[in-house]
Amino acid sequence: MSVDLRVKLLQLTNNGCAVRVKDLDGLQTTRLNRTLIALGDSGLASFADGFLRMNCSQRVALAEQLIHSGVDPKRVSRFLKWQEFEDFAEDILSENGFSTSKHLIFKSPLGRREIDIFAWNDTFTLAVDCKHWASGLSRGRMRDAAQAQVERATALARRPELLHRLNVPNPERRSIIPLILALGELRYRLINDVPIVSVSRLLSFLYGISPIDPAIIRVPVLDGSSQTRLM
Repeated sequence: MSVDLRVKLLQLTNNGCAVRVKDLDGLQTTRLNRTLIALGDSGLASFADGFLRMNCSQRVALAEQLIHSGVDPKRVSRFLKWQEFEDFAEDILSENGFSTSKHLIFKSPLGRREIDIFAWNDTFTLAVDCKHWASGLSRGRMRDAAQAQVERATALARRPELLHRLNVPNPERRSIIPLILALGELRYRLINDVPIVSVSRLLSFLYGISPIDPAIIRVPVLDGSSQTRLM
């Protein structure tokens, strides 16, 4: 099945729309029918009465398939909605060796906090804020977002018992990296020592970051033995 047709399916099925088969032009009828059957057999779509439908999980799965086949993640993720974008980011992390917890909600002295994706492996612990940004943001707005994510990471670092509940190994020996994941490529890649990473650079960031890079802020997890717990 052609890459262009798969990308077109993401575009056409946005907002839960059903797609008329006749809108999928550019393919011979025999090839198109074969393609639709392959999509159905692989669980990526359902079709009947001349219409093709894809639910959220199917769209994310198709987006993953496109990325695996070498399509630019930025091109793919532009057709994903908010929730799909978060699912997409979580799947990339999971498929590259990270354990994850999405929408981690917890209490802090300053009130309720939520981290879009909390992720960890043997080396790194990430607090990820997913922003559906593409371009054109002011440095001031990005700085505010970076500072807010540092505050969330700091609040979580003061709750080591939560990390124990998530089965994070040796949490008191870890430091949390606040990270902002954006949809598009932005002008700045580091704001107030917080990495601003585009979807298209996420894999290169994960495999290129140094555990001791002094340019990136890290928030040490509080020693649980001296902690006053919040219920």
